[in-house]
Amino acid sequence: MLRAGVYAGPVGPDGNGQDGNGQDGNGMNRSFQEPQSPSAEGTIDLREVLQKVTRRKWLVLAVVVIVASLAAAYSYSRQKVFFATAEVLAQPLLIQPSDADPLDNLSMPTEAQLVQSTQVARLARTFMDSSENIPNLVKHVSVATPDSTQILQISYTDSSAQSARRGAQSFARAYLGFKLDQALQTIERVSGTIRDQIAAHDAEIAKIDDQLKVLPTDSAEYNSLIGRRDAWDTARLALQSQLAEVATLSTDPGQVVQEANRPSSPISPKHQVDLALGILLGLAAGIALASVREQLQDRIEDASGLRRALKAPVLGLIPESPTLRGDVPRLVSIDEPRSPAAEAYRTLRTNLLAACKSAKVRTILVTGARQAEGKTTTAVNLAIALAQVGRSVVLISADLRYPRVHSLLGIGNERGLGQVLLGSLSLNDALVDTPIPNLKALPSGPASEVDEPAELLQSDRMFEVIRGCRQADFVIVDGPPVEPVADSLVLADLVDGVLLVADAQEGTRGGVSRASHQLEQVGGTILGGVLNRVHESRTPNTYGTYENRNGVLHRSKFDDADRELASLREENTRPEETSTRV
Repeated sequence: MLRAGVYAGPVGPDGNGQDGNGQDGNGMNRSFQEPQSPSAEGTIDLREVLQKVTRRKWLVLAVVVIVASLAAAYSYSRQKVFFATAEVLAQPLLIQPSDADPLDNLSMPTEAQLVQSTQVARLARTFMDSSENIPNLVKHVSVATPDSTQILQISYTDSSAQSARRGAQSFARAYLGFKLDQALQTIERVSGTIRDQIAAHDAEIAKIDDQLKVLPTDSAEYNSLIGRRDAWDTARLALQSQLAEVATLSTDPGQVVQEANRPSSPISPKHQVDLALGILLGLAAGIALASVREQLQDRIEDASGLRRALKAPVLGLIPESPTLRGDVPRLVSIDEPRSPAAEAYRTLRTNLLAACKSAKVRTILVTGARQAEGKTTTAVNLAIALAQVGRSVVLISADLRYPRVHSLLGIGNERGLGQVLLGSLSLNDALVDTPIPNLKALPSGPASEVDEPAELLQSDRMFEVIRGCRQADFVIVDGPPVEPVADSLVLADLVDGVLLVADAQEGTRGGVSRASHQLEQVGGTILGGVLNRVHESRTPNTYGTYENRNGVLHRSKFDDADRELASLREENTRPEETSTRV
């Protein structure tokens, strides 16, 4: 004997129990493709990021305040640094006034290095009357050389404004003084050497003059000495010319063209910049921390969380409403048709019709991961919403353990699905007309009369019940939660699609993921999810969003769905092929 609950339909052209249109032999669709999620995988939704920041705004604000406070404390604890600059016009040294291009003898990078040399720093320390060691003193100095100029911008930093000014002035003076001293020393050294050579030449000439006095003027030796004396005299004249040229060499090192002024404010720390950077860093850290908290938190709070956990689109966001809670929730689709919750159920209806259109889905199981997540309320309001637009709907209360459909619709529960499955009642006798036009209900019947709900739901009679109800446009099945019992896992393989309901304030991603996985393991097709009790800050504005998003576009979806359902009604008038369930 085969396992109960396995449907053995006629083998279609593809050899797998389906006809060429992807339906089994009883018109039940087995090849529905899941609608794609609105957000492409791997992309960042800016709205989701903003929603995370909004939800965790106090955490983000706290991080910003802490980091900004630390940045401010650090900024105000730092020592002030003042900056003063003196500008010096550098001149080439030891050049002749007649030189065509004296600037060829001036290297600005060399002059800049000279300013920061030990010799200049030692002289500047004397001017500053400072006792600081030379290496530390040089660290305070910086030199800039603007392009195509002979200007040296000598800057000095210090914790005192006056000291910064004095340092810049002192290094400018030291640089000019050092260059002047070096030039004068060079001229003096070269001039002394030339003078010594001239003196040696004078001594040699005097010696020759003494020898000439004792020699006859017509002697050969006399003429030879005269030639030697002329040579020495010519050399002496050349040395005198060199000495005169040395005396004309330039010794002007340059001049200070811009005195260093006393700085009025420090260059560091910049409190405004430090505080702004602290705020930006705190904001980035706060957003990152909020994102991490969102990822670590298991509770489902918004559509993106449900979509990631379910790996299917979210078809409806039902706002939090007191009328939807309590022992006997009110039917907002009837009692408060203009409320945000009723509008949300109509949006769910629209999205569901669009999702069912291409896959010819007509039998839908509404369930949840855990108890009290709003599956029954969603199933009843969804059935009413479909009936209100002219669809014929059968609502089956398949929760044989804790039935609530009859309470919401205000109908009796003396007999129903349980008795049909036990064989004591026919399906036609169990179906009940409701006050809502186009809506029939199959109550569960007394829960006390059903000992093993799972076995009954897995029987052939349950399959026949669903097939018998398919005369309507839609069959909505209210099933038990997935995690506590296996009833909905049995029902998932008997319907065209499953609508999973989650609670935004108590539902968890782990629970939804486990429920979705179990449903898919038994052959269920997840149409999408519905998120209940969504905070108003996480739902779109009711009127504006409905007009903009669910206007012409969704009206066209309704028209397409109308044509699809009309074709389905025609199919229902044809005799169905018999099936075998053993």
